[in-house]
Amino acid sequence: MLAETGQSDMMKLAEPKRSKGGEMPFPVERGPTTPHGLRVDIQLLRALAILLVLAQHARVPFLPGGFLGVDIFFVVSGYLMTGIIARELDEGRFRFSGFFARRARRLLPASFATLAVTAVLAPFLLDHDGYRDFVAQLAGSFGFVSNFVLWRQSDYFSSAAALKPLLHMWSLSLEEQYYVVLPMLLWACPKRWRFWLGVALTVASLALCLLARANFPLPTFYLLPTRAWELGLGSVVALLVRRNWLGERRWPVLRLGCVLLLATIPLLVDEQGHPGIAALSVCLATAVLLVPGCDLAQRGWLRPFVAIGNRSYSMYLVHWPVLAFANNVFISPVPGWVNALLMVPILIWTELQYRLVEQPFRTMRIGFREVVFFVLLALGITGASAAALTLVPNRFAADRAPNIGLGEDCPASGPDGKLFPCRSAPSPRTLVWGDSFAMAIADGMIETTPDGIAQAALSMCGPFLGIAPVDDAKHSPVWARQCIERNDAVLAALKRDPRLDTIVITSPLSQYVPDMHEGYDTLIRTPSGMVRQPASDVTLVSAIARTAAAVRAAGKRIVLIAPPPAPGYDLGRCAARLAQGRPSRISSGRCDFATSDYRRFRKPVLGVLSQLQDRGIVPVLYLDRAICPDGEHCEVTRNGQLLYRDEAHLSATGSRIVGHQLNIGMRARSIAR
Repeated sequence: MLAETGQSDMMKLAEPKRSKGGEMPFPVERGPTTPHGLRVDIQLLRALAILLVLAQHARVPFLPGGFLGVDIFFVVSGYLMTGIIARELDEGRFRFSGFFARRARRLLPASFATLAVTAVLAPFLLDHDGYRDFVAQLAGSFGFVSNFVLWRQSDYFSSAAALKPLLHMWSLSLEEQYYVVLPMLLWACPKRWRFWLGVALTVASLALCLLARANFPLPTFYLLPTRAWELGLGSVVALLVRRNWLGERRWPVLRLGCVLLLATIPLLVDEQGHPGIAALSVCLATAVLLVPGCDLAQRGWLRPFVAIGNRSYSMYLVHWPVLAFANNVFISPVPGWVNALLMVPILIWTELQYRLVEQPFRTMRIGFREVVFFVLLALGITGASAAALTLVPNRFAADRAPNIGLGEDCPASGPDGKLFPCRSAPSPRTLVWGDSFAMAIADGMIETTPDGIAQAALSMCGPFLGIAPVDDAKHSPVWARQCIERNDAVLAALKRDPRLDTIVITSPLSQYVPDMHEGYDTLIRTPSGMVRQPASDVTLVSAIARTAAAVRAAGKRIVLIAPPPAPGYDLGRCAARLAQGRPSRISSGRCDFATSDYRRFRKPVLGVLSQLQDRGIVPVLYLDRAICPDGEHCEVTRNGQLLYRDEAHLSATGSRIVGHQLNIGMRARSIAR
């Protein structure tokens, strides 16, 4: 559980009185406890969970599944909260006001303190774009809807997750939403049906999660209906224990097996397909370990881990802003030794918040005045942060906006049947077909193509017949099938347009080759249907050859524009941070990069491009001469203007500069064949 149950609640739960029906009261705290009345084994579960999360976020090697610590927290949370509510309902003394007051005492002081400190630091450490997103995240965190805000910010052009200082608040918002729904359901449901209601809703949520995660991965990850089953497992165990259907169980072999699962699964899995079988296994193991009966005495060597469990809520709150601010300052990945050093301020901030905020406010009164105070504090911090946005320098902010060319979604035909509705002239002879890189090059093509261009583009959907990138995050199998159908429609449309004679295709290609985009596979159309396979150079080259042949069979010429040179870090953010006076750390001390770094980073893609040329599949037009004029160094800015908007997309200004220098429109037409 991210926010552990308050000390007073836990002490009450330890009382061994019997209820009128002869049932034992909810025994979440029977057995060995800490001096504060907290169960040792639960505190150890919290310690394991926060250490896993901390290691994942600090990029500790060989621990790809540290994110599963959050799943452990969810199960513990459902267990404890359900036990408290069920016991008070059975004893006839449950009050919504009392429950929510306890939750407010437990959750709000520490979270508000974290948000306030983060809000003070953010204007000085984030660039303009990052700070704009931060203000929305801040408002969502105060309103317990951060998971919705982060879901909506998770589009293709949004800033990387590692740069968002309040990214971790999604899980707290989800828990808080569960805390609103749970007592209402238990209160409204007759006692004899509570357990069965919990089972039914947990199974339904799990089924919805497993059905939706492949095709709707982002909402499945962020939203309560598809994550409630994790808290629900804890609730089901709590209701089993409450009804005395599951008393104390030692289960030494089973418990040891569950501990081994929790220790090994994070070493073996990554985020692909999460939440899925790995999350289910971890949650089931946690649920078993929550059953009372673990004879675990307060041994001396366990005390440091119990102390970490006691501080897990504060540690969870404060660790990520520290690491995220470092991710912003470092343009390339933060070195491991820096993340190790950052543990010092994280531990200091954790201890200060635990001692000065979390503990003292456990017994505070929550009445009307306190509620008004918290509301005004949230409004004040959010309002001040929004006002500060006008004071944060926004140099290059316009150039870092998504560069969508003639449109973000340019289909083959419009609703009126008009072919290629995204066009810069009434009767263009050149079609720019591709993904977001086609959008990014469009401005340069428009200004150097006298007859104008048409644009057919969809982000991440490369212009290659019969294949599409697919992952378990943003680009689901459903999306990939639509991408393949989209490219079929473009081919059919260009066949029907006699004016078009030159087809310019472009893509970074990185989503189709191994070792470039982690987590991406390729969906391939075969005679027997769609098949998902690992990314492969052979598959990509075959698809490009198939596309070139189909275009030529339609009587058109084709040329491929190579992606701009890139070294693997966010060039637009680098230039913006330096221009906006934000602290920045980059190994070379400047944003411009060596061509050797570019060739090293793009090696898999450059290998594919070489194959295309050597085998005469399609001519390739490179942008290197315009961006790396001396052949050794590549520019990010020129004459005070930003060439790149992010890691590799040209800005609108950069597209025009490169386009004019290469006369790219006419050059593409001249070499197409």
